[in-house]
Amino acid sequence: MSKLDILKNFNVIYVDDDKEACESLKQILQYYFKNVFITFNGIEALEVFQTIDCHFLIVDYDMPLMDGYEFLSKIREIDENVSAIIMSSYDDKVKLKNAITLNLIDYIVKPYEFEELHNVLEKFTFKIEKNNLYKIQITPNCFYDKTLKQIIKDDIPETLTSYEMKTFEYLLNNKNKIIKYDQLLDILDSSSQKSLISIIHKINNKLPSKLIQNIKDIGYKLEI
Repeated sequence: MSKLDILKNFNVIYVDDDKEACESLKQILQYYFKNVFITFNGIEALEVFQTIDCHFLIVDYDMPLMDGYEFLSKIREIDENVSAIIMSSYDDKVKLKNAITLNLIDYIVKPYEFEELHNVLEKFTFKIEKNNLYKIQITPNCFYDKTLKQIIKDDIPETLTSYEMKTFEYLLNNKNKIIKYDQLLDILDSSSQKSLISIIHKINNKLPSKLIQNIKDIGYKLEI
């Protein structure tokens, strides 16, 4: 088993205005990642990033509408930790210096060898394993594994449905804050408060205790 097999649990967005390059690299990335999303400019990529669960970004520096540096700067306003690399068609030291501030895994000069891409993917895997980035501690005996979409309680996994996952991750990202009913219903693309109550009940049953509290007439709060 290759250590890169862990990447099968992750999604990647590749941003490049060169459609031929996108198609070529997509075929390689599909071998490693769960889902590969191809976009052709920073504006489109930003929209996709805000609608999916993205774990890794591969970004071309030179693009129309919004270049790679500007795109990743906006990403960092949303998410400081998502892993990313920048590619450039030539070795530009000014661009490299600018990119350092973006908390990147690496910077690749095109054209690149497959071995260089492989090394970058290994760095991403190492970061996942070293920092346990996608395992979130809930209580001393319970954590949430974002890759598997499971609550692990006393070493026993509890898998979440897609609706439960969306609800729980939103509450987890806003832990100890009151989240209004309407906010959660928007996440679920639903207007049924009865369904939301049922989802919260099922999630609470998978947690060590009723950690999701109902704030009467307002919403819910995950207290951890």
